[in-house]
Amino acid sequence: MTATGKRLTLIRHAKSSWDNVSIKDSERALTRRGEKDAARIGQWLQQQHWRPDALRSSTALRALMTSKIIASCADLTLSSLGKKKKLYLAEEPQLLEFIAATPDTIQHLAIVAHNPGLLDLINTLTNSSLLSLPTCAVHIIDLPCASWQQIGETPGKTVVATTPKKLR
Repeated sequence: MTATGKRLTLIRHAKSSWDNVSIKDSERALTRRGEKDAARIGQWLQQQHWRPDALRSSTALRALMTSKIIASCADLTLSSLGKKKKLYLAEEPQLLEFIAATPDTIQHLAIVAHNPGLLDLINTLTNSSLLSLPTCAVHIIDLPCASWQQIGETPGKTVVATTPKKLR
């Protein structure tokens, strides 16, 4: 991250269960594999000395569970975790709007949310053409902007990207 830039960490929620079709989408919990994957990603992020100034999560149970597991494994305080309904199933324009409203005192913002919005956002911000974003995938992007309001004006660069499968 440059002295004048911002860093954005985008994380797709971990694998959730579709077993009970009577449960509302926003109330689906993580599977056992999802919990293990979130812990694996959290441990990896801790090894990378990952320290976002703010961690924001969709209000969906699967995203909140992912956020809490990652924060715990990465040694983050849960006081940095904010639940944001705007992130629930947000599309790229809503994600950009949410990020642009972030106070500039925050240099490194982390978001746990959903596809397809996250995939589209990553492709837009990095001029990429990724075709998929697996569950619990992480993309850390350095953005050449002094203010979050400038997000998307100039392409950023993926510093690192990984998935739980790559870490097994």
